[in-house]
Amino acid sequence: MADSLTPVHVTLEQFLDRFDGPERSVVIVNRTDPDPVLNMLVDTFGDDAVRVVDGRVTAGLGDRRVTDGAGTGGAAGGDRTPGLTARELAATGVVDGDGEAVPSLDVEVLRRHDDVPFDGGDPDEIENLVLLMEDDEVVAGSTLAELGDAVLFVNSDLFVTGGRSLGDVDLPSVISGLDDATFTLRGYPESNRQKLLLITISRFIERVAWMAGDGTLRSSFQRLSRIDDEVGTREVYDRISDTGVDTHLYGVPDRLPADLDAVIHAGNDPDFTDSWFVVFRPPEGPHPTRSDPESDLKRGIEGGVGLLAVETEPRVWRGLWTFEADRISRVNRYIERNL
Repeated sequence: MADSLTPVHVTLEQFLDRFDGPERSVVIVNRTDPDPVLNMLVDTFGDDAVRVVDGRVTAGLGDRRVTDGAGTGGAAGGDRTPGLTARELAATGVVDGDGEAVPSLDVEVLRRHDDVPFDGGDPDEIENLVLLMEDDEVVAGSTLAELGDAVLFVNSDLFVTGGRSLGDVDLPSVISGLDDATFTLRGYPESNRQKLLLITISRFIERVAWMAGDGTLRSSFQRLSRIDDEVGTREVYDRISDTGVDTHLYGVPDRLPADLDAVIHAGNDPDFTDSWFVVFRPPEGPHPTRSDPESDLKRGIEGGVGLLAVETEPRVWRGLWTFEADRISRVNRYIERNL
């Protein structure tokens, strides 16, 4: 498909349909936090995205509990890093004091898994570990505490009022690992928390642009009056535009922001009323960069990062966010040409 042939009448919702994403789920291992914390996690990621595995962590040396892709135990010190799959977590385990089999996780396998940035210490002290799964494979890992600091214990008012500044926003590996995965999230009153993922990722991209101090940022607000109505949002865009980033703002022109060094794009068609996008394009254009779970900020600054979501029905958002250069370029071109 040649993007240059994209007809003007294509909407952002139709444009989004061209992006396929993998299905991912969240698994909790060795949960000790109380049920209310679990309920917050379920509400944040969606009922269908979370299942709980309450199990144990083993030392792994001479006692391997996780097999490789062929279903055989991986020898310690071998040439091949054993795989870690949801199926094996559910199927293998140890026996507790009541004679019940419980899932177990080999901490040595976890340490050597390239896609899980988790450096556990004493296996007995590892708990509340959240793993992001794609099909049967682990792609990222964080603790419940890290997710709590990022989204679970965060109120959206902190972003609106400016209580959480740009410098405070970071993405735990499990949220970072959701890039390129198509999501469906619900707003209030269907969910009190799911929209926080969109807000957190949006603010992360805004932080990328602020720290880059160059390039182009395109952001939609549905109603442009939100920029001045939300103190925290206004502060963010004052800081970004002051750095020299070419800042473009999109929305319904109910009230235009005053004295803001940004280009305003106003309209009333569905792309303005139903879209939520934040797209940062570096000066040299989006380009591939090395994937490193500990350097998402640097990756976004150097290569670009974008979020695109569309309100498909009242308070229901479908979309994805990405570091992938081609997708960022295509979304940026669509917005630049059609809005």
